[in-house]
Amino acid sequence: MLKRLAFATVLLAGSAWAQTEISITAKDIETGAADAKLAELGRQAAANGKEVVINAPKEWHGAVAAKVKAGGAASVKLNDSFFENVVVRVSDKAKPEALKPAEAPKPAAPAKPAEPAKPVEAPKPAPKPVEAPKPVEPAPAPPPPAPEPEPAPAPAPVVETPPPPPPPAKPVEAPKPAVDPSVAIKQRFEQNLNGGKPAAAEELTQGQLQKGDLVYVDGDVRAIVRRDSLGVRLYWLSGELNLQRAELRPLAENRYEVVDKIANTANPSLRGTTDAGITFVASVPAEGDAERAEMEKSYAEGRPVGRSVRIDQLRQGDTVYLGKTSAMVVRRDGGSLTRYWLEGTLNTGQVGLQKEKGSTTKFKVLSDTVQ
Repeated sequence: MLKRLAFATVLLAGSAWAQTEISITAKDIETGAADAKLAELGRQAAANGKEVVINAPKEWHGAVAAKVKAGGAASVKLNDSFFENVVVRVSDKAKPEALKPAEAPKPAAPAKPAEPAKPVEAPKPAPKPVEAPKPVEPAPAPPPPAPEPEPAPAPAPVVETPPPPPPPAKPVEAPKPAVDPSVAIKQRFEQNLNGGKPAAAEELTQGQLQKGDLVYVDGDVRAIVRRDSLGVRLYWLSGELNLQRAELRPLAENRYEVVDKIANTANPSLRGTTDAGITFVASVPAEGDAERAEMEKSYAEGRPVGRSVRIDQLRQGDTVYLGKTSAMVVRRDGGSLTRYWLEGTLNTGQVGLQKEKGSTTKFKVLSDTVQ
């Protein structure tokens, strides 16, 4: 089911449109009533060189960014959020660093003057050699006797080189302890759903769940978000919880709302979903009925709905929201929306109906021949 989404722009100092806050409901987005406001925000951000930062559930990124950019080529940054709201913030773009001026080349040092060449002295004339007296040649001596051959040296002993020792064995690493994946999942839930604060020490069971609690599922971890007079509190759910129970209404993938206290019974009522759709018997709730008040609050902005239509009176473009025993039809009449209670038996698997992705309670009417 759709929730109200609040869009707010953060203050921009020094501009004519600073300190402006825009609140827009999900129905204004769906009807197009918010297009002009978001386009004007994009135009002013583009004209002032600002950046639009959007924090929203992932399924809303494309729609919101397109409506902002329709007003001008503003820079848009998208962040994912777990909360049922969308925050649009306009901030200054990161300024590029100024380029440092290039240093001028240093002048080359002047060359030293060359030293004057020393004059080469003329070579002095060489003195005339004095002739020595010729020596008397001695008589030739007899040749010496031939030396006896020396004995050959003995061969050096061969020393065997021992083989190198084997390399030391590598130590065996101790096995690393297994990491529990639920620890990282709980840390992410605490960061996204509780502002980084730890969950309450007390764990809840399915019998302690209250109407209005939100159930977030990731693997074996189930987080409960409860809003009361003290604010938002986060709990962990212990024990089993059948996510197909009729007391749980799917809001999106892995997210549910508790619409009634969960009874402790061995044969609980389950939502009758099949691949071919479901057969839903819709009736007009009585005045003062709790489901009537809840659906008028969720789909009619809290205003009473007094008219009804039959199944064969559905028109192309109508949107049907299913409750537990009642269904509401939202129809566009010109520039306004009209709400009706649906009467009759509706087969949600027929060709003329299209289920919204990620929801089991919202259907779009594609033709005027729905039966």
